[in-house]
Amino acid sequence: MKALRLKIYQQTACYKKPFAFKVSETYPLPPYSTVKGMVHSILGADSLIPMKISIQGIYDTIVTDYQTHYFFKRDKTEEFALTADGLGISREFNDITTMPIYMHMLYDVNLVLHIQAADEILEQLESAINSRNIHFSLGRWEDLVRVDECEIIHLQDCGEPRPLHHNAFVPIEYLSDVAHFPYKLNWTYEVINNVRVWNKIQVGYVQKGLWIEQHEQLKIDPYGDLVFFHID
Repeated sequence: MKALRLKIYQQTACYKKPFAFKVSETYPLPPYSTVKGMVHSILGADSLIPMKISIQGIYDTIVTDYQTHYFFKRDKTEEFALTADGLGISREFNDITTMPIYMHMLYDVNLVLHIQAADEILEQLESAINSRNIHFSLGRWEDLVRVDECEIIHLQDCGEPRPLHHNAFVPIEYLSDVAHFPYKLNWTYEVINNVRVWNKIQVGYVQKGLWIEQHEQLKIDPYGDLVFFHID
């Protein structure tokens, strides 16, 4: 099986949890929908491209930023949120309000991503990443990405228990009695009555060093990293 292996670095990142409004909490790793969004953006896709994603990585610590967020009171307004602090100009808003929010951010993030898709998609993605001359973002727009490695590799079946080299989102089907923290992560969505309804993947966040038991779908890459694609 072919896959694109990406090794990337982010100095800071916030992979914001849904419904975390008063404090912007972050997942410990980017969820599937965030990685999928970055990949579709790189490809310039305007429709869903079938793919599977494996996500693992480590970070040094979590820091907290204190930010002012702007909220619109109405759907339509001619006002726009632009701060004039320090310019000697005062602006008053009628349709916009502000609220200070604590933002959790991961610091010193190293990720290993595996993407499985049709061969031509993998080749387009590899070419787009290696030839692009503007930055990528993963998480918020300001969460810049440095691509350290990008290559198409061949995955092999993993026929024996192996330890994790990084923390990982592991689909629940691969876990037996391994200690983990459970999440339901967004994957794809349908629009029902103008509302996005997400299909979710149930995973466990597993710490590096723990062993993953043998599974018929478990793969390993040439660098010895386990690969966990979700099972349909």
